[in-house]
Amino acid sequence: MDDNNQTDQRDPVRVFEGVVPRSLLEYMNSSIDTARHEWRPADGRRAATIARNFAELLRASDSFNAVESRACSAARRWAAVALGKELAGEPLYVLRCVDSGMPSQSYLRHYDSHILTILIILQLADGYDRCGDLIVYKRERGSISSIANVRTKTWLMIEHVLPLPVRRALVDRDRSRGRCGRIVCSPGNVYVFNGFVTLHSNVDVESGERRSLIIHYYDPGLTAGLQRITQTFRGFRDRLADLF
Repeated sequence: MDDNNQTDQRDPVRVFEGVVPRSLLEYMNSSIDTARHEWRPADGRRAATIARNFAELLRASDSFNAVESRACSAARRWAAVALGKELAGEPLYVLRCVDSGMPSQSYLRHYDSHILTILIILQLADGYDRCGDLIVYKRERGSISSIANVRTKTWLMIEHVLPLPVRRALVDRDRSRGRCGRIVCSPGNVYVFNGFVTLHSNVDVESGERRSLIIHYYDPGLTAGLQRITQTFRGFRDRLADLF
């Protein structure tokens, strides 16, 4: 198992290569193929039960267990130093499947409500330039108070209703100025970062379908109820997308 930073030691994303066996990837994708017709067309984010089952299958692997254990320990240490909190609790599991018919799911710059994010790519979309790859900002945010967190997340939520070309232009501008970079992802690799302080988004998908398993750990409780509003807003936004 290789622990390989994508660029250098300042890169906020740690990459662990070849953690998930090909046979397990094939099984998970086959399971998605079987259940995919039951999901709403624009809904690629809320299959929590199957996502949790996939995570349990991953935990049968010594390689994934080692990555998860080290990442969780580091996240708890960070929370103790940065927030003065000892955090625990159940992870949040998300299965994200996005294709070209889901413009509302791409270029959504955001911070996670949880501290640790583990991303596992299950399937790549077609092509290269527009295949749903991860975009990560290099500079972590410094202010992590409850008020600052709510203010920032509210502004980004408003940005999410902008048309896709505008959201894409905002990210392309920042990429041209060196503020963020694209993480070229591969199935079977595990990507680990602190999504609570790292601004990130995804490129849109031109063809095919990109599938990812995302596990979020350790909610520090700094959203002041905004997370519930965000979930309601996201559902409303996705239903609007279904109409167009």
